[in-house]
Amino acid sequence: MKKILITAIFTISIFSVKAQQTVTYENINFTNLYGGMINGNTNELPNYHISNTLTGFGGDWGLDIKWWGGVKLRSSLGVLYMNKWGNVGINTEDPKARLDIDGDLRTSGGITGSDIVSGGSNAWKFHTPDDGRSSLYIAPLFADGTGDWDKGTEFRAGNIAVRGKLEAKEVKVTQSPTADFVFEEDYALPTLEEIEKHIKEKKHLPEIASAKEMEKEGVNIGEFQIKLLQKIEELTLYSIDQNKQIKTQSYKIKQLELENEQIKSLLDRVEKLENSKTKQP
Repeated sequence: MKKILITAIFTISIFSVKAQQTVTYENINFTNLYGGMINGNTNELPNYHISNTLTGFGGDWGLDIKWWGGVKLRSSLGVLYMNKWGNVGINTEDPKARLDIDGDLRTSGGITGSDIVSGGSNAWKFHTPDDGRSSLYIAPLFADGTGDWDKGTEFRAGNIAVRGKLEAKEVKVTQSPTADFVFEEDYALPTLEEIEKHIKEKKHLPEIASAKEMEKEGVNIGEFQIKLLQKIEELTLYSIDQNKQIKTQSYKIKQLELENEQIKSLLDRVEKLENSKTKQP
Protein backbone atom coordinates (compact mmCIF):
# COMPACT_ATOMS: atom_id res chain seq x y z
CA MET A 1 0.00 0.00 0.00
CA LYS A 2 2.92 2.29 0.82
CA LYS A 3 4.48 1.67 -2.54
CA ILE A 4 1.25 2.46 -4.35
CA LEU A 5 0.85 5.70 -2.39
CA ILE A 6 4.45 6.81 -3.14
CA THR A 7 4.03 6.02 -6.84
CA ALA A 8 0.81 8.04 -7.00
CA ILE A 9 2.41 11.02 -5.26
CA PHE A 10 5.43 10.91 -7.65
CA THR A 11 3.14 10.79 -10.70
CA ILE A 12 1.09 13.73 -9.45
CA SER A 13 4.34 15.67 -8.86
CA ILE A 14 5.49 15.10 -12.45
CA PHE A 15 2.15 16.27 -13.82
CA SER A 16 2.33 19.28 -11.52
CA VAL A 17 5.84 20.23 -12.78
CA LYS A 18 4.77 19.83 -16.38
CA ALA A 19 1.73 21.96 -15.73
CA GLN A 20 3.93 24.70 -14.29
CA GLN A 21 6.19 24.61 -17.41
CA THR A 22 3.29 25.06 -19.84
CA VAL A 23 3.56 28.34 -21.78
CA THR A 24 0.49 30.09 -23.06
CA TYR A 25 0.85 32.19 -26.22
CA GLU A 26 -1.52 35.04 -26.88
CA ASN A 27 -1.98 37.23 -29.93
CA ILE A 28 -1.05 40.89 -29.62
CA ASN A 29 -2.95 43.05 -32.07
CA PHE A 30 -1.32 46.38 -32.82
CA THR A 31 -1.29 49.23 -35.29
CA ASN A 32 1.85 51.01 -34.03
CA LEU A 33 4.41 49.97 -31.44
CA TYR A 34 6.65 52.87 -30.42
CA GLY A 35 10.08 52.81 -28.84
CA GLY A 36 10.83 54.70 -25.63
CA MET A 37 10.91 58.48 -25.72
CA ILE A 38 14.27 60.04 -26.58
CA ASN A 39 15.10 62.33 -23.67
CA GLY A 40 11.38 62.77 -23.07
CA ASN A 41 10.83 64.06 -26.63
CA THR A 42 7.56 62.58 -27.85
CA ASN A 43 8.13 64.08 -31.31
CA GLU A 44 10.74 61.36 -31.93
CA LEU A 45 8.25 58.53 -31.40
CA PRO A 46 7.22 58.28 -35.10
CA ASN A 47 10.90 57.76 -35.97
CA TYR A 48 11.19 54.72 -33.69
CA HIS A 49 8.25 52.44 -34.30
CA ILE A 50 7.01 49.12 -35.70
CA SER A 51 3.77 49.40 -37.63
CA ASN A 52 1.51 47.48 -39.96
CA THR A 53 1.00 49.55 -43.07
CA LEU A 54 -0.30 49.40 -46.59
CA THR A 55 2.43 48.53 -49.10
CA GLY A 56 2.74 49.78 -52.64
CA PHE A 57 2.08 46.37 -54.18
CA GLY A 58 -1.67 46.28 -54.65
CA GLY A 59 -2.33 47.94 -51.30
CA ASP A 60 -1.51 44.81 -49.26
CA TRP A 61 -0.82 45.10 -45.56
CA GLY A 62 2.87 44.85 -44.67
CA LEU A 63 5.32 45.49 -41.86
CA ASP A 64 6.97 48.90 -41.47
CA ILE A 65 10.01 49.19 -39.18
CA LYS A 66 11.39 52.70 -38.74
CA TRP A 67 14.41 52.96 -36.46
CA TRP A 68 16.53 55.97 -37.30
CA GLY A 69 19.66 54.59 -35.69
CA GLY A 70 19.59 51.48 -37.89
CA VAL A 71 17.90 48.07 -37.99
CA LYS A 72 19.64 44.83 -37.06
CA LEU A 73 18.31 41.30 -37.53
CA ARG A 74 20.58 38.73 -35.93
CA SER A 75 20.54 34.94 -35.96
CA SER A 76 22.87 32.52 -34.20
CA LEU A 77 25.27 32.51 -37.16
CA GLY A 78 24.67 35.71 -39.10
CA VAL A 79 23.43 39.27 -39.15
CA LEU A 80 21.45 41.51 -41.50
CA TYR A 81 22.06 45.16 -40.72
CA MET A 82 20.91 48.45 -42.24
CA ASN A 83 22.60 51.54 -40.86
CA LYS A 84 21.07 55.01 -40.59
CA TRP A 85 22.50 56.03 -44.00
CA GLY A 86 20.62 53.24 -45.77
CA ASN A 87 23.60 50.92 -46.36
CA VAL A 88 22.73 47.26 -45.94
CA GLY A 89 25.26 44.75 -44.64
CA ILE A 90 24.98 40.96 -44.73
CA ASN A 91 27.26 39.37 -42.13
CA THR A 92 28.80 42.78 -41.49
CA GLU A 93 27.76 45.62 -39.20
CA ASP A 94 29.89 48.16 -41.04
CA PRO A 95 28.51 48.28 -44.61
CA LYS A 96 30.57 50.57 -46.86
CA ALA A 97 28.09 50.57 -49.78
CA ARG A 98 24.36 50.31 -50.47
CA LEU A 99 24.86 46.53 -50.25
CA ASP A 100 27.94 45.11 -48.54
CA ILE A 101 28.21 41.31 -48.34
CA ASP A 102 30.82 39.49 -46.29
CA GLY A 103 30.80 36.21 -48.22
CA ASP A 104 29.78 34.84 -51.60
CA LEU A 105 26.88 36.13 -53.69
CA ARG A 106 24.72 33.64 -55.55
CA THR A 107 21.72 34.39 -57.74
CA SER A 108 19.48 32.37 -60.02
CA GLY A 109 18.53 35.49 -61.96
CA GLY A 110 20.33 38.42 -63.52
CA ILE A 111 22.23 41.28 -61.90
CA THR A 112 21.26 44.69 -63.25
CA GLY A 113 23.56 47.66 -62.83
CA SER A 114 25.51 50.34 -64.67
CA ASP A 115 29.09 49.50 -63.62
CA ILE A 116 30.78 46.58 -61.89
CA VAL A 117 34.16 47.20 -60.25
CA SER A 118 36.43 44.36 -59.17
CA GLY A 119 38.25 44.53 -55.86
CA GLY A 120 41.96 44.59 -55.06
CA SER A 121 44.83 46.90 -56.00
CA ASN A 122 44.72 45.73 -59.64
CA ALA A 123 41.05 46.63 -60.08
CA TRP A 124 39.07 46.52 -63.32
CA LYS A 125 35.83 48.24 -64.25
CA PHE A 126 32.98 46.70 -66.28
CA HIS A 127 31.13 49.62 -67.84
CA THR A 128 28.06 49.93 -70.06
CA PRO A 129 28.07 53.44 -71.59
CA ASP A 130 24.85 55.43 -71.86
CA ASP A 131 25.38 56.38 -75.51
CA GLY A 132 22.82 54.17 -77.22
CA ARG A 133 25.34 51.49 -78.21
CA SER A 134 25.05 47.88 -77.14
CA SER A 135 28.59 47.89 -75.80
CA LEU A 136 30.42 46.61 -72.75
CA TYR A 137 33.82 48.04 -71.80
CA ILE A 138 36.32 46.23 -69.57
CA ALA A 139 39.25 48.41 -68.57
CA PRO A 140 41.80 48.89 -65.77
CA LEU A 141 40.65 51.32 -63.11
CA PHE A 142 42.16 54.71 -62.33
CA ALA A 143 42.49 56.01 -58.77
CA ASP A 144 39.55 58.40 -59.34
CA GLY A 145 37.25 55.48 -60.22
CA THR A 146 37.20 56.02 -64.00
CA GLY A 147 38.33 53.41 -66.51
CA ASP A 148 41.34 53.58 -68.82
CA TRP A 149 39.27 52.84 -71.93
CA ASP A 150 42.23 53.37 -74.28
CA LYS A 151 43.78 50.22 -72.80
CA GLY A 152 40.55 48.33 -72.33
CA THR A 153 38.43 45.91 -74.33
CA GLU A 154 35.10 46.72 -75.96
CA PHE A 155 32.44 44.11 -76.68
CA ARG A 156 30.15 45.58 -79.31
CA ALA A 157 27.19 43.66 -80.81
CA GLY A 158 29.11 40.40 -81.04
CA ASN A 159 32.43 42.10 -81.90
CA ILE A 160 35.44 42.63 -79.66
CA ALA A 161 37.73 45.65 -79.95
CA VAL A 162 41.02 45.29 -78.07
CA ARG A 163 42.84 48.60 -77.49
CA GLY A 164 46.16 47.01 -76.64
CA LYS A 165 48.09 43.79 -77.09
CA LEU A 166 46.28 40.48 -77.54
CA GLU A 167 48.02 37.38 -76.20
CA ALA A 168 46.67 33.87 -76.71
CA LYS A 169 48.01 30.33 -76.86
CA GLU A 170 45.82 29.58 -79.86
CA VAL A 171 43.65 31.60 -82.25
CA LYS A 172 41.18 29.86 -84.56
CA VAL A 173 39.60 31.80 -87.42
CA THR A 174 36.75 30.18 -89.31
CA GLN A 175 35.99 31.77 -92.64
CA SER A 176 35.16 30.47 -96.12
CA PRO A 177 35.90 30.10 -98.94
CA THR A 178 39.59 29.26 -98.91
CA ALA A 179 42.01 29.99 -101.76
CA ASP A 180 41.81 26.58 -103.44
CA PHE A 181 40.16 28.25 -106.46
CA VAL A 182 43.72 29.02 -107.59
CA PHE A 183 44.10 25.36 -108.57
CA GLU A 184 41.03 25.35 -110.81
CA GLU A 185 41.76 24.94 -114.52
CA ASP A 186 39.96 28.15 -115.47
CA TYR A 187 41.90 30.30 -112.96
CA ALA A 188 43.61 33.19 -114.72
CA LEU A 189 47.07 33.03 -113.24
CA PRO A 190 48.74 36.41 -113.80
CA THR A 191 52.05 36.36 -115.58
CA LEU A 192 55.25 37.30 -113.77
CA GLU A 193 55.58 40.24 -116.15
CA GLU A 194 52.16 41.54 -115.02
CA ILE A 195 53.12 41.14 -111.38
CA GLU A 196 56.42 42.91 -111.95
CA LYS A 197 54.63 45.81 -113.63
CA HIS A 198 52.11 46.08 -110.74
CA ILE A 199 54.87 46.06 -108.12
CA LYS A 200 56.78 48.80 -109.92
CA GLU A 201 53.65 50.97 -110.13
CA LYS A 202 51.89 50.22 -106.80
CA LYS A 203 54.74 49.06 -104.56
CA HIS A 204 52.73 46.10 -103.26
CA LEU A 205 51.41 42.75 -104.49
CA PRO A 206 48.18 42.59 -106.53
CA GLU A 207 45.02 42.06 -104.40
CA ILE A 208 46.98 42.86 -101.22
CA ALA A 209 46.26 46.16 -99.46
CA SER A 210 49.03 48.70 -99.26
CA ALA A 211 50.76 49.58 -95.99
CA LYS A 212 48.86 52.89 -95.82
CA GLU A 213 45.51 51.13 -96.23
CA MET A 214 46.40 48.65 -93.48
CA GLU A 215 47.41 51.45 -91.12
CA LYS A 216 44.16 53.31 -91.79
CA GLU A 217 41.62 50.47 -92.01
CA GLY A 218 43.39 47.69 -90.11
CA VAL A 219 43.65 44.09 -91.27
CA ASN A 220 40.95 41.44 -91.35
CA ILE A 221 42.98 38.44 -90.23
CA GLY A 222 40.68 35.87 -91.86
CA GLU A 223 40.58 37.61 -95.24
CA PHE A 224 44.28 38.47 -95.07
CA GLN A 225 45.24 34.86 -94.38
CA ILE A 226 43.22 33.71 -97.38
CA LYS A 227 44.90 36.32 -99.60
CA LEU A 228 48.32 35.21 -98.37
CA LEU A 229 47.35 31.59 -99.05
CA GLN A 230 46.24 32.62 -102.54
CA LYS A 231 49.66 34.16 -103.20
CA ILE A 232 51.43 31.08 -101.82
CA GLU A 233 49.36 28.85 -104.10
CA GLU A 234 50.15 31.11 -107.05
CA LEU A 235 53.85 30.89 -106.16
CA THR A 236 53.46 27.11 -106.05
CA LEU A 237 52.05 27.13 -109.58
CA TYR A 238 54.92 29.36 -110.74
CA SER A 239 57.40 26.97 -109.11
CA ILE A 240 55.78 23.96 -110.78
CA ASP A 241 55.89 25.70 -114.14
CA GLN A 242 59.50 26.77 -113.64
CA ASN A 243 60.38 23.22 -112.58
CA LYS A 244 58.90 21.92 -115.83
CA GLN A 245 60.86 24.50 -117.79
CA ILE A 246 64.06 23.59 -115.96
CA LYS A 247 63.52 19.90 -116.70
CA THR A 248 62.83 20.68 -120.36
CA GLN A 249 65.89 22.89 -120.61
CA SER A 250 68.00 20.29 -118.81
CA TYR A 251 66.88 17.66 -121.28
CA LYS A 252 67.66 19.96 -124.20
CA ILE A 253 71.09 20.76 -122.74
CA LYS A 254 71.85 17.06 -122.42
CA GLN A 255 70.76 16.52 -125.99
CA LEU A 256 73.00 19.36 -127.11
CA GLU A 257 75.89 17.95 -125.09
CA LEU A 258 75.33 14.55 -126.72
CA GLU A 259 75.20 16.12 -130.15
CA ASN A 260 78.37 18.08 -129.34
CA GLU A 261 80.10 14.86 -128.34
CA GLN A 262 79.02 13.26 -131.61
CA ILE A 263 80.19 16.27 -133.59
CA LYS A 264 83.49 16.27 -131.73
CA SER A 265 83.92 12.58 -132.44
CA LEU A 266 83.25 13.17 -136.13
CA LEU A 267 85.71 16.07 -136.17
CA ASP A 268 88.34 13.87 -134.55
CA ARG A 269 87.82 11.19 -137.21
CA VAL A 270 88.00 13.74 -139.97
CA GLU A 271 91.19 15.16 -138.51
CA LYS A 272 92.74 11.68 -138.30
CA LEU A 273 91.83 10.99 -141.90
CA GLU A 274 93.37 14.22 -143.03
CA ASN A 275 96.53 13.51 -141.08
CA SER A 276 96.80 10.04 -142.59
CA LYS A 277 96.49 11.46 -146.07
CA THR A 278 99.20 14.00 -145.36
CA LYS A 279 101.64 11.28 -144.24
CA GLN A 280 101.28 9.16 -147.44
CA PRO A 281 104.22 9.45 -150.02
